[in-house]
Amino acid sequence: MQLEGIVPPIATPLDEDEKVDENALRSLVHYLLRSGVHGIFVLGSTGEFAHLADGEKKRAIETVLSEVDGKVPVLVGVTETGTRRSIFWAKEAQRLGANGVVAAPPFYYPLTEAEIENHYRALASECELPILLYHIPSTTKVRFSLTLIERLAEIPNIVGIKDSTGDLPFVFALIDRTRERNFLVFQGHDVLLAPTLLYGAHGGINALANLTPSWFVSLYEAAKRGEAVLAVSWQRKVNELTHFLEEMTFLPALKMALHLKGLIRPFVSAPFTPFPENRKEELLSVLRRVGAI
Repeated sequence: MQLEGIVPPIATPLDEDEKVDENALRSLVHYLLRSGVHGIFVLGSTGEFAHLADGEKKRAIETVLSEVDGKVPVLVGVTETGTRRSIFWAKEAQRLGANGVVAAPPFYYPLTEAEIENHYRALASECELPILLYHIPSTTKVRFSLTLIERLAEIPNIVGIKDSTGDLPFVFALIDRTRERNFLVFQGHDVLLAPTLLYGAHGGINALANLTPSWFVSLYEAAKRGEAVLAVSWQRKVNELTHFLEEMTFLPALKMALHLKGLIRPFVSAPFTPFPENRKEELLSVLRRVGAI
């Protein structure tokens, strides 16, 4: 799988009944492709995968694949609460025509490192698609060791990782220890993208890239050219907007921002609280000030 660059974890536009808004999802895909992104990741954390009904998950996958139509790689999130459920979604992603899958470890029950490794080995043995590990201990309560990642990187179809720890020294060490393996490292923490790319990462899988994809593409291209000052200037813009959205509840705020940009309706899945109406003007003012709208 030739995968590198900016791969937004696409938001899932919903209606008031938590059904996938297919027209809005197609519009969002079109907007991202027009902005030059290098791939799309459906059913990630930003896509509210953990809240969606199975039928809506399938609808989201089918809609994204149809609209992308082979222009860029499409990754599908197959994170689940158990190994068999992850395997089911990996096979479904393959059947529907995805180019790869992204899998965090099963969440809810505490797991040993051996159990985590067994999970990924089982997934890799049952899934023919390339697999990206998804390291996000803030939600799974599971932290990978570098040695575990190195062992999993030896499995042929485990091709890389999205790291969302926010731990820059850890990511630097990961890049150093897997550099000779051609193991893909993607930064999932938006505010750390520039330093990670400049150190040798392969790309970013970043939530805010739904809203300002051209910022992220420009940051990536500057970093790849070795233009550190320019990359950092784009990073500052990303950080300013990210910090503002994080002062609220990030996902409802992001969806409202996408709504104010005319891309989707602002509905979120329960139990998320919708973005407060009395802060819409404040959000719109910030978006205009930073040039995001």
